[in-house]
Amino acid sequence: MAAQGKHHRFIYIATAFVALLFMGLIYAWSLFVEPIETDFGWERAQTSLIFTLSMISFSVGMVVAGIIEQRFSPRIVMVATAIIIAGGFIAAAQTTTLLWIYITYGIIVGFGVGVGTDCVMSVAVKWYPDKQGIASGGMLMGFGMGAMLLSPLVTVLLGKLSWQTTFLILGVVFGVVMLTVALIVKLPPAEFAASMQSASNGAQPHEQKRDYSAVEMIKTRSFQLAFLWLILVSSGGLGLISQAVPAAEEVLSATGMDAAASAMMATAAMGGISLCNGFGRLLCGLVWDKFGYRISFLWISIGFALSMLLCGVAVMLSSFPLIVAGFMLLGLVYGGNMASMAVISSSFFGPKYFGINYAVATLQMIASASAGPLVLATLQTSTGSYGPAFWAFLAVAAAALALSFAIKPPQETSEQSAQS
Repeated sequence: MAAQGKHHRFIYIATAFVALLFMGLIYAWSLFVEPIETDFGWERAQTSLIFTLSMISFSVGMVVAGIIEQRFSPRIVMVATAIIIAGGFIAAAQTTTLLWIYITYGIIVGFGVGVGTDCVMSVAVKWYPDKQGIASGGMLMGFGMGAMLLSPLVTVLLGKLSWQTTFLILGVVFGVVMLTVALIVKLPPAEFAASMQSASNGAQPHEQKRDYSAVEMIKTRSFQLAFLWLILVSSGGLGLISQAVPAAEEVLSATGMDAAASAMMATAAMGGISLCNGFGRLLCGLVWDKFGYRISFLWISIGFALSMLLCGVAVMLSSFPLIVAGFMLLGLVYGGNMASMAVISSSFFGPKYFGINYAVATLQMIASASAGPLVLATLQTSTGSYGPAFWAFLAVAAAALALSFAIKPPQETSEQSAQS
């Protein structure tokens, strides 16, 4: 029976990939920034808060999903996801005030994406207890690549229609996609999960020796250090993602390129972040399964520092190729960081409570989504350039690199006895 289940389980990770591909469109917020600012005259610091709220609500939604998944089937949770996201987009199309779009796009859509993300990942990872790294990275690749693959369509819609109509269309599309996902997702039979877990025991020295509940996990030094490391790396990724298009336009404008061409090139540069964001998640899963957690933390931390260095130099030299290189490297790093968050939750602390543990780990995005975009927008507003923000995040990257050496699985620390 296990062999048959193993043969058919790919459908669940494929479904998760497609669902996350659409939900990853939340990272394409920068596409909507200028059309909305043009209509209402809002400033960058005001509109950047929308993205911050969506990331915070995303994290809260994941925690809520981790709780309700213990009481309701994945199908019910995904139906709720469809209603929430579709309703949020449709309501956002009626925006006339900042408060309204903060609530509709920032809070409601972000919350719905968080609920759906945690649900499909929690289901898929339970079908792959033997390949946690590649499973997490593979499906999260969809989330990271969503902005790149769907951004051209959104750009076309924004060029031919208003942003309000684009929101309405997205609401309908998301509703249909999430309802379809609801018809497919289901948890594996208990005997299948037990047999696959038994077969994988001892395969990786860094895998968990027992399952930690959320409360037990939070008390470990392993989680506390990893949580702080995730905040440091995510702050840079979320900061740049929220302002990718205007940051690229700053460099392009210095070359004398006209506004229309500049906008097109900047959107393509943002797509590079999304593409590498997706591959970074898969790469992290492969590296984690092959070389372990230490190498995973190191390449992400070093890559973060190099990406900020490239972006800072790009602004100084008005070099578009350099900032694209910085964008793409940061995409790999941020994607790897997001995948490591999922693998830490399952590999360090066990698959049994993955849904709620992963949701708790994503709470780091509340801090990083608050700090990253705010620092970037504030420094850009006060100096008129994104350059100073890149140098500030280079220092953050150095701190992340130093911290990465201190992170170890719970069984490798002296505090494991405190968790009994």
